[in-house]
Amino acid sequence: MRNFIFFLMLVMMGGQAFAQQPHCFTSEKMKEQLASDLGLAGRRADIEEFTQKWIAENGTEQNREVITIPVVVHVVYKTASQNISDEQIYSQIDVLNEDYRMLNADAASIPSAWNSVKADVGIEFCLAVRDPNGFPTTGITRTETTVTSWNGSDNVKLTSQGGKNAWPAGQYLNIWVCNIGAGLLGYASQPGVTAAMDGLVIGYAYFGRGVPGVSATYNKGRTATHEIGHYFNLDHPWGPNEANANCNQDDAVSDTPKQEGPNFGCQTFPHITCDNGPNGDMFHNFLDYGRDNCLLLFTNGQKERMHAALNGPRASLKTSLGCVPTNVGIEDAPLASQFVMYPNPANDLLTIKSESDILSTADIRIVNVTGIEVMRQIGLNLSNATLSIGHLPVGIYLLEVSTSSEKTISRLHIIR
Repeated sequence: MRNFIFFLMLVMMGGQAFAQQPHCFTSEKMKEQLASDLGLAGRRADIEEFTQKWIAENGTEQNREVITIPVVVHVVYKTASQNISDEQIYSQIDVLNEDYRMLNADAASIPSAWNSVKADVGIEFCLAVRDPNGFPTTGITRTETTVTSWNGSDNVKLTSQGGKNAWPAGQYLNIWVCNIGAGLLGYASQPGVTAAMDGLVIGYAYFGRGVPGVSATYNKGRTATHEIGHYFNLDHPWGPNEANANCNQDDAVSDTPKQEGPNFGCQTFPHITCDNGPNGDMFHNFLDYGRDNCLLLFTNGQKERMHAALNGPRASLKTSLGCVPTNVGIEDAPLASQFVMYPNPANDLLTIKSESDILSTADIRIVNVTGIEVMRQIGLNLSNATLSIGHLPVGIYLLEVSTSSEKTISRLHIIR
């Protein structure tokens, strides 16, 4: 009897260990969204019907145009470690551009059994350089919050809840980086969800590579690679649910073998489930759950589903101006006909004068490209106003001049 009880304890411990593995939260999140949005199931069914039809008509197309996706990264932080560096964000964009073009150096480790199906997806990514109002941007926003952990909540996407509102989902891929919650790597919104909730949420320790603070195991930026696959309408290889013990589900992709469930760590090839021999599970696929160094490829079938999304529910991303620089420079128009600002670009001093005898005072604000106010002057005398701006970093700013009757905005360039 004691041996039987010991056996049961081992089984229970094993189940708990499986449950505690860091994992993607997309399947669970989709269940929540389907329960709260009664129209989502119908929209998802329509999207799947379109996807199958588009692939049937376009799946053999060759030399498809490479598509560039504008990305905005919303860093929502409570602690300094959560306020990840620009360098960490840049490293993640590099990973995406490698993985989605099959330029990742570790692609050399893909088992030869998958060579005939591995794919250059033909999608690239840029940090947005133009914001929704047409102003220059770094493609990064930073929001300090009082929330300790988001625990998988979409409230991180809402300014009113201590998070950050999305930029227009039809024009930008929104990525929120935060303290996502214990046991979660990230999650994504698959096509069809409400625009305000559309995008990715990634744990701050699983975003990017090669910088201090990144996880020792999930350290190559593959969490974002995985979640963007969901964003472009991919399911896990075992299907839309958390597991596939009966082997009766799949991901609607013909060249990814049906498999029993997620593979954690790094399996030994071949790992056979669901009678999928001789090659077994494609546990090197970016949509599986392995360690970052074991995830290596997308397939041609997954590529076609992603391009179907980009010609259907994600089509507006292709015409977004988010990756197109704004035409700004020293030829920018002055603030307004009654104001003069010089020099622009400026270095340490900036002069603002009114050419009107009536407008003698104004309030001045300087805002950086992430929307943070960096300088304010109240009741400035515009008959001869010189601002000291030598403490501001080099970059592009918005200068706002407010009088009792109007508010005008112009771009300010600071150089050294």
